[in-house]
Amino acid sequence: MDSSPLFAPNCTLLSDKVITGVVQRVAPLHGRFDHECSFIAPTRLPPLESLTDETQPSPTQTPVSGRKLKILTSRRERCRINQARYRKRQRQHAEDLDDSIRQLKEEIQDLEIQKHNVLRSAPTDKNVWVVATEYFRHFRHGYNACDVLLFTSTARTKQHLQLDFLKATMAPEVTDGDLIGAEVLLESWRRFSLYHGDVNVELTRLEQVSRDSLFATTQTSITITQNTLRFLYPHLVNVNDDSHEAALALKLLDQRLVVHGSVWFDWDSTTGRVVRLESKLDLLTAMLRLLGDLESVVRVFDEALITLDGRLVAEGDSAPHSPKIAPFFR
Repeated sequence: MDSSPLFAPNCTLLSDKVITGVVQRVAPLHGRFDHECSFIAPTRLPPLESLTDETQPSPTQTPVSGRKLKILTSRRERCRINQARYRKRQRQHAEDLDDSIRQLKEEIQDLEIQKHNVLRSAPTDKNVWVVATEYFRHFRHGYNACDVLLFTSTARTKQHLQLDFLKATMAPEVTDGDLIGAEVLLESWRRFSLYHGDVNVELTRLEQVSRDSLFATTQTSITITQNTLRFLYPHLVNVNDDSHEAALALKLLDQRLVVHGSVWFDWDSTTGRVVRLESKLDLLTAMLRLLGDLESVVRVFDEALITLDGRLVAEGDSAPHSPKIAPFFR
């Protein structure tokens, strides 16, 4: 059994019977002799964990000298003063901005009044060329709902620049198709701008046809909105969703149309005013370019409240009920 390869050949020599009573060595304690040759008994050193430097104070107990305390106090005082100055400057800056805004508003109002006075006193009665160019400048973006408040020492009046221009340059009975009068013309512009989005009218050409007549070529850009479909093409929206008319409405919605048109000016040299306008828009070509076929164009304008030459049909029950301009400005 002792010669088995699983056991070391000298395993019996290393058994507990041979090696017994083994204890761990302890470092010896050494004494020392003093200068009188007397032996001093050895003593063990205390553990390292118990050794602390009693001469070094704790960081939390470090005393602050009077000089350092004065420096800290002075620094805090300077910071407080700087913060107070900064807040004061911020308040002053805000007050200055408020004063500047108030002053700018007053200057804008004064400039609006000056602009209104200049437009009223402009020599628009010289010839038809001046009136025609001013007409397209005033209505470049369609109807302008902004009024101008004029302040005087006794009263405050509200005036409309576009209506003032029409009254100053047009005859009292000026016509544009079946429209008669400056206020009715402005009402037509208001409805056209209400029913379309982002109206932009550009004068592309102005030529003299006769001595007292001008022919203006225009390019009008409009966007077909929900108001356009609701008030001008109601037969396209008051239908079933799967109908051909509903599909046409979806195809028209949010589309930008570029419409070519013209305006004819007839001038009365005796009174120095325009006596007749004739405005036209070529909606047929613009719609045909958008829809692609003539049958769809016929369906769109079959029951529309606007004609192919851009004239609005009289307001019906479906049109929005807004205040009339004529009584407002009288």
